[in-house]
Amino acid sequence: MRGSRVIVSIAFIGLLAASQLVWGDDTAAHHLVGIWRAQVSTPWGSGTAETILMKNGRFSKTFKVSEMFTKDSGKYTVGQGYIHFDIEDHEPKVYKGKPMRWVKSETVFFQMDGPDRMLCEDRITGGRWEAFRAR
Repeated sequence: MRGSRVIVSIAFIGLLAASQLVWGDDTAAHHLVGIWRAQVSTPWGSGTAETILMKNGRFSKTFKVSEMFTKDSGKYTVGQGYIHFDIEDHEPKVYKGKPMRWVKSETVFFQMDGPDRMLCEDRITGGRWEAFRAR
């Protein structure tokens, strides 16, 4: 009898720990929903980025630097300290008469610095920036 209680207790603790890991990502995703803006330095000058993370797991991202304006959209997932973007559509498809090629996915690592500010990093390009929640 005592042995079965121990097994049930261990199973319950394991279930709680597993559910915390699963729901932890959903909780983080819920807190990230909204419009995020950033100023980013590029070789072509300062750029303005806006990322919209929607409740339904979809996103829209725009970036403007000089005369270039890009837009990506698709689905996103949030993990512990990262946002992964599966890019389904890109604009522009043609720029100055040349067809454009785009990545199909990207991952941004982040650390929250308060509820409305996140420090972001692209580990492939080495880019780092601050994003602020738009009000």
